[in-house]
Amino acid sequence: MKSIKLRSIKIENFKGAKERTIEFGENTKICGANATGKTTIFDAFTWLLFGKDSIGNAKFDIRPLDKDGKMIDNLEISVEAVISADNEEYMLKKVQKQKWVKKRGTNATEFQGNVNEFEINGYPKSEKDFKQFISDMIDEKIFNLVTNPVAFTSLPWKEQREILIKFVGESSDVQIAEEYGERFLKLIPELKSEKADSIIKKYAKSKNTLNKEMIEIPARIDEVSKQLESVDIGSLEVEKVAKEVALKKVEDDLAGGTEKTEEINAKRERVMNLKFNISDISNKEAEILMEKRRNAVSECNEVEEKLLNYKKQADSITFDIESAFRQKERAEKDRDKFADEWRREKSSAFLEMKPFPEYTPLPELTEDDLVCPTCGQTLPKEVREKRISDYEERKKNNEECYQKKKAEYEEQYREDKEKFEKNRADKLKLITEKGQKAADDVRTYQKIINDKQQELESVNAEIAKCEETLKEKKETIDSIPTVADMSKNEEYQKISEQILVLEDEIEEMSKETVGKTELEAKREVLRDEISDIVAKIKSADDTKVRDRIAELEAEKTEVGQKIAEQEQMIDLTEEFIRAKMNRISSVINERFGGRVTFKLFEVQINSGIRETCECQWDGRTNMSNGESIVAGMYICKALSELYEVSCPLFVDNSEAVSDGRFPDMDCQVIKLFVSNDKELKVEAQHGDTKIRKAI
Repeated sequence: MKSIKLRSIKIENFKGAKERTIEFGENTKICGANATGKTTIFDAFTWLLFGKDSIGNAKFDIRPLDKDGKMIDNLEISVEAVISADNEEYMLKKVQKQKWVKKRGTNATEFQGNVNEFEINGYPKSEKDFKQFISDMIDEKIFNLVTNPVAFTSLPWKEQREILIKFVGESSDVQIAEEYGERFLKLIPELKSEKADSIIKKYAKSKNTLNKEMIEIPARIDEVSKQLESVDIGSLEVEKVAKEVALKKVEDDLAGGTEKTEEINAKRERVMNLKFNISDISNKEAEILMEKRRNAVSECNEVEEKLLNYKKQADSITFDIESAFRQKERAEKDRDKFADEWRREKSSAFLEMKPFPEYTPLPELTEDDLVCPTCGQTLPKEVREKRISDYEERKKNNEECYQKKKAEYEEQYREDKEKFEKNRADKLKLITEKGQKAADDVRTYQKIINDKQQELESVNAEIAKCEETLKEKKETIDSIPTVADMSKNEEYQKISEQILVLEDEIEEMSKETVGKTELEAKREVLRDEISDIVAKIKSADDTKVRDRIAELEAEKTEVGQKIAEQEQMIDLTEEFIRAKMNRISSVINERFGGRVTFKLFEVQINSGIRETCECQWDGRTNMSNGESIVAGMYICKALSELYEVSCPLFVDNSEAVSDGRFPDMDCQVIKLFVSNDKELKVEAQHGDTKIRKAI
């Protein structure tokens, strides 16, 4: 991972900062009241690197203002920073000067714009070379994302989503579907050639076409049904009988019949009236059957619609259960992880104090030390006394120094141990809080799972009821005959027998007459007309109409089944998209510290999927200022890992976050605090050493 750190920055005449030099540590805290120049430091750094302020604006005022709010001219604006990139230090400098040109023929000067000058390690550079150096070191967009906690969430949601998807890596829809076993087996052949969205569009288009057909079928049934009403078989029968009467009259005339002819005509009139009666009976029975079928089909459609709604509800609940189960699994992992961390931290112990080295006294003063090393004579009394006095002083100092160092050693050990114990207690407390939160989440998600499973059982029970009811309704429809069975109608059968008897009698009586030739032509015409009427009656037989209605009803059922199949494929594809999005969400959300998650899709009212990107804290989008900052820091940390780069993280408004809530970062952190200090104060930490300074 590439590491970039800001070691120091020197600012001259930049915005409200006349002259300011700041040394930075691994962790730096800059405190001051509002408008004292905290954000100016961040702005100066980004202006040096990219010519923009800390929020990415290229057009912003950097020139100091006078007491009247006017820009002060003829001042050089300078920002100089020492940075390290992969342990190599660089001095970067940018100076902005004003260009003034004297007008010809006057002493007045005219402003011609600003000129920027650049340096790297003290060597002048062109603007092009300077920008190229910065670009080679760090991409501007990446720099903004990993140095500013609010940069990522300020992007349009589509850009946020595109960046987050990079955490997932390359995985085809087919590979994802195969991970779920048989769940999406039916969908895999189509995913090999088309995207999920295209598959939904395909089946939605087919469903729309089928829906149009479904809408047209009832109209076609009504149109065919009208034939039952428009064809008056009884009238045709009357006309037929009238023709037959006329024909028989002709035949009687030809036979010269008198009384017998009148009797025959009377019988024929009786047959005609009886046929009127039998036609009315048949039509009434047929209408009863049609009404039964219409009611049964309507009830069946209602049950089918109810069943479909219950199945969609079951799919939605199943999705919620699976989502809650995954959340529970993550919470369980976190709980177990924090439990392990707690045990490891609890078992950690401060190293036992090593014994301080034994005291080594000075060698005893001997007589040899009190004689002259040159001549061997005893030293004069004052010299001897001075040497003995110096020895005793050295001996005393040596012992005191030893005791002091030993005491300091033991005191330092006690301090280090106390610090260790305090840090361990703080860590245990934090780990316990995190573990408790994870355990609470496990219980919460388990309750959701239990509640949803009960709800699913209830819905499945309703589905079973609907399926049983639907089966019964379809059996009822199948049991309704398309043609009325008149064999059990006593009145119909009685009248039919009367007609047969009369027609037999008429036929026997007609055989006894002898035809004549004069009326044969008229007789043939009447016979042809009767044949035409018989053909019309035959073609208008309502049995064929009812058969056609039955065909249309069957077609309606078939189209309904096809619609259900299209909806099943749409639902399966949408379920796959949800599963895919859940997988993506799970992979992504694991990278953001647990409490920061992203909602990458939402289920619409029609059960469809809409892409989105919403940052959440503990499942909420409405975050406090402090929560937004901490969430942004987690995001910066994850993005640093993604882009494999570590940069200084500027945390503005840090006072909104309590110290215990700041996440552990793998980068240099510069916190900007609002305080009551009228002048900026800097606290830079280097290892265990803190340096405090007013600037």
